[in-house]
Amino acid sequence: MFLALGRLIWRVPVWFLASAFLVVGAAAWYGDDVIGQLTLDPGWDVPGSGSARARQDLRDRLGRDDTAVILLFSPKPGGPGNVDAPAYRDAAETVLSGLGGNPEVRGIESYFASADPHMKSADGRSSYAVVWLARGHDEGIGAYQRLRTSLASPVLHIATGGELAAYVDAREHLEHDIRQSEWLSFLLLAVLLVWVFGSPVAALLPLLIGGMSVAASAALLKMVAQHAEISVYAANVVSMLGLGLAIDYALFIVSRYREELAHGGGPERVLIATFCTAGRTVAFSGVTVAASLFCLLMLPQRFFQNMGLAGGISVAAAMLASILVLPALLALVGSRLGGHPRSRWRIRLRARSDGAWRRFGHFVTHRPRRVLAASLAVLGIMGLPILHMEIGPADSKSLPPSAESRRVQETLESDFPGAQLSPLVLSLHLAGDAATGPGLTGQYTLARAVEALPGVTRVAGLASLDGGLSLADYQLLYGHPDQFPLAAASLAQFAHGDRALMLVYYRYDPSSVEARELVRHLRALALPDGLRHMDVGGVPAEYLDYVDSLRHWTPRVIAAIVAVIAVLLFLMLGSVVLPIKAVLTNLISLSATFGGLVWIFQDGHLAQWLGFTAQGRLEGTVLVLIFASAFGLSIDYEVFLLSRVREMRGRTGGDARAIAAGMHKSGPIITRAALLIGIVLGTFAMGDLVFMKAMGIGLLISVIVDATVVRMLLVPASLRLLGPWMWWAPASLRVVYDRVHQHFAPPPRT
Repeated sequence: MFLALGRLIWRVPVWFLASAFLVVGAAAWYGDDVIGQLTLDPGWDVPGSGSARARQDLRDRLGRDDTAVILLFSPKPGGPGNVDAPAYRDAAETVLSGLGGNPEVRGIESYFASADPHMKSADGRSSYAVVWLARGHDEGIGAYQRLRTSLASPVLHIATGGELAAYVDAREHLEHDIRQSEWLSFLLLAVLLVWVFGSPVAALLPLLIGGMSVAASAALLKMVAQHAEISVYAANVVSMLGLGLAIDYALFIVSRYREELAHGGGPERVLIATFCTAGRTVAFSGVTVAASLFCLLMLPQRFFQNMGLAGGISVAAAMLASILVLPALLALVGSRLGGHPRSRWRIRLRARSDGAWRRFGHFVTHRPRRVLAASLAVLGIMGLPILHMEIGPADSKSLPPSAESRRVQETLESDFPGAQLSPLVLSLHLAGDAATGPGLTGQYTLARAVEALPGVTRVAGLASLDGGLSLADYQLLYGHPDQFPLAAASLAQFAHGDRALMLVYYRYDPSSVEARELVRHLRALALPDGLRHMDVGGVPAEYLDYVDSLRHWTPRVIAAIVAVIAVLLFLMLGSVVLPIKAVLTNLISLSATFGGLVWIFQDGHLAQWLGFTAQGRLEGTVLVLIFASAFGLSIDYEVFLLSRVREMRGRTGGDARAIAAGMHKSGPIITRAALLIGIVLGTFAMGDLVFMKAMGIGLLISVIVDATVVRMLLVPASLRLLGPWMWWAPASLRVVYDRVHQHFAPPPRT
């Protein structure tokens, strides 16, 4: 198959290039605004869980399709310094009354209307209001942006916060970070590629493939976003993986092409030999990495499905551009790439490098036990921080300190100790009308049981207006709502037919273990008569469902990734031992990666240098994404090395010499590829968002460890100790491999 495709590309390279540039040009135009088409809602909720049902009930059955924006009032220099001062009250009420005429504003809660002491800061200088905005078709983004621009006061400073504000801030920072990282990556890669190849023409080819890959991936992502919700964070994955792997694959193919040129032969033979060796390896590697990322689609959360889809798209685009467009470019450029260095210093440098790699390969293959023990010790030490790893949800510290929504959240936490902005939400399905009969009785009984739970400070609902009211009082109130304005307002806020809402306030931090334990207590309560069903929602419930879902699904996803990689490596290498060995070494490598993440992001080392605030825990989302991405990237280098070892085995006649020769041939390419993709990951780690930093740094650690300790020490040493057993496969599977190998085997070198 590769032989036939290589010959076709050689015959009509201009047709391949014209088609590719036409498609990529259209993709670049179409996908330029991809971030604006992506949803701000990350999609962390678990479909079918109690928290997801509660959220859905609020929208569909209780008519609460709105989102909260927090307005934080504080005095400007020279302005009124106390919340209770008439000038302060007049200025705040002027702002809020102006919002009342906005049709997108569904409701306003403020200190000045409720006199709630929790809405005034401890020093009395600040207060906050909650503005409920209609979500609309764009999740309330447009309404929020119009609200933000309309806020102004001559004496008060007004800052916005809340979940929607944080999402908007995150998207704005993410769009800036991605643009900055892409351009910085291209500039640094251009310089390094010229140094690696010693030729501007050769250096231009990987950059061109990288740009084409990112453009095609962005267009495909936007196309999918027209039919499904795609998180804005997917754009980060597309740019980072698409650019990094495209550079990796192009470097591997161009290096092999220059090597074949150095061996001599006609241009057609050189191109086809490159395509059937390096091109074949890149194809298998790309399919393997993409398949491992697509395994994230098994997870129920839309966030992971988005990341798996975005990662798979970017890897596939990088692979296809490398094996279809790059060979056509090579066919036109031909011998101008040059297989030999021309300057004296490059000749001496290449000779020294070749000699060093030969000596290093000889050292590893002749001392495999010592090398294996030393590499395992290094990786074990790096992985030690995992022993105290803590997993928790992201909070406002995930945004940069300059983000307004983060400043608002930190002010609320420090200056408003009694503020309770993340209550638990009880969605109740009643046996009859919410305001009468068994439905009201059941709510009254449930409210008393909830109030008795440890940590609960108060309950808000139809039967919780005043602690001194009895069930008979509530029955009287709701029997004549036209005579009692309080009852009418309560019905409008907490009930709709046979559905009711109850809010539970608590003294814990919403992200704490205690808050999640309170959710468990609520879900364990026996429902009183009059209640058919109860779902518990809110931030602690959503995170509890999220963690439980990860515990249930992550082992299955890991098993699927391992199975996919094992099958594809077997089809490429014809061994059942090597895939098992690859999986084990990659897991050891990942332990070092996660150890580095704990040391940096959980413990806070290097926090000042990297510009983030340590949260004391790692976000589970980042860990799952890094596992899938890093596992795939490590297989990338595994394929590069093992394909060369297998190729050299047929020429050297011995496993030890094949391993040493494979290291000599692939070692420089793997280390250069790691350097180049490290540049890409490093520039993305310079972004403002902690999510982006953690992804970039985690994958950077993985690439560095994998390309050095694992691929150049651990793997060769383990191969040498396995000896001939590394190529073992049962006879029944050998038949399958032989049939596949007939279609994908490279032609013999002549």
